[in-house]
Amino acid sequence: MLKILRGLGWTLAGLLVLAIVVWCASRMWPVPESRLQAQQRLEARLPATGRNGYPLLWTLAFDDLDARQREQALAEDIRRWEADPRGNSVTRPHQAAGHEGLHSRAAAGCGPAARDCLAQVRADPQRFVEAHAGHHQLHARLDELADADHFISPFQPKREGILVPMPTYGLVVDATSARALAFVQGDIDGALRGSCRGVLLGRRLVPGGSYLVDSIIGASLVQANAQLLADMLVELPADYPLPAQCERAMQPMRADEQSLCRAMQGEYAMSRAAIETSAGEFGGVLVLDRSSTLARVAGNLGWACGAAATAALDADRPLPLPAPPQRDFGCLSNVMGCLLTDIAGPVYPAYSSRTQDAAAMLRLLGAQRWLRQQPGDPVDALQRLPAQFASPVRSPQLSADGRHLQVPRRSPPRSNDESPWLSVPLVAGGGAASAGRD
Repeated sequence: MLKILRGLGWTLAGLLVLAIVVWCASRMWPVPESRLQAQQRLEARLPATGRNGYPLLWTLAFDDLDARQREQALAEDIRRWEADPRGNSVTRPHQAAGHEGLHSRAAAGCGPAARDCLAQVRADPQRFVEAHAGHHQLHARLDELADADHFISPFQPKREGILVPMPTYGLVVDATSARALAFVQGDIDGALRGSCRGVLLGRRLVPGGSYLVDSIIGASLVQANAQLLADMLVELPADYPLPAQCERAMQPMRADEQSLCRAMQGEYAMSRAAIETSAGEFGGVLVLDRSSTLARVAGNLGWACGAAATAALDADRPLPLPAPPQRDFGCLSNVMGCLLTDIAGPVYPAYSSRTQDAAAMLRLLGAQRWLRQQPGDPVDALQRLPAQFASPVRSPQLSADGRHLQVPRRSPPRSNDESPWLSVPLVAGGGAASAGRD
């Protein structure tokens, strides 16, 4: 019996030694060079110059505050955030100096792409009048936000990393239908001016926020306001003079304005906070390799930065998304890290083309304006379309009924009834819904 027990002991000891050797070998498994390069790009945070509009964005819900009071309110929330180890005290903007915050109203929305917004307002104008009652100061603040250069959040990721406070983004999209209402009520220049400032705000948010949600909200603002502008302009004379803000807003978006690099750098920073917290917990070091996991995260996010992404955005080609990191020998000692990155990996590519579609919508808007000013058959005029309104892979084309100008949508649909086409009308009364049937 003693020999048997001794033999079992030696066997268990040998297995333990083997497990330790395998675990150590797994920890020393080399990280692919491509992931290390992606990690370097994500850690080299892009500089931000000019005016930061985050204090106004953070306190957007509050009326009757001057710039100094907004900065003080943000500073107080930052202080509470940094003083709370778990970050539970600040998840959204708090009341500032006793002011009651506004809330977004579902009845005010025309949908994320503002399809048929004018038609919705005309069908039930009182609904929109009531939904926007008391929001005049809010809409003025949204116009002011368009003058900011960037919106960098001062809240640093902590703990699990997913608790970074976010502004009340529901209010950011509040004004789109208010501009449609202004147009229906006869304030044409005010509606055009406001929609153009909405486009400008979206163009600032796409590359100038801290996280992916900023960029996606920005892209939605560009697309929704460009759609509304197209629907309004088609009801006006082709040579109707536009407010000064519109000339800047309707310029084609450059590659750096479509870039998700800063957004993915922010997502990487949040992931790093979560990984470092988990690795420091009891037993975490045995199943989570901090450096290897960070490199795997970079493999999921790094496509947004670098020359290949810039070239794709310049040419309006799909972004070069790498395949998700594969399981390898290093995962034997990094079970948790590999599991987490496998789960998160498929999420980000779905958003990769949102900003490209926003840029395509602006090109369609410019093409609509140009085409309506040309004499003769639109089919012939399209052959002369200026290059700035087309892309090498998505040139505008007429719909089957000739009433719309359209290009294929690249981003996944957000609803079952969303058309596979981005479309603007060429004839008054041609709704977006009909374009989806072409």
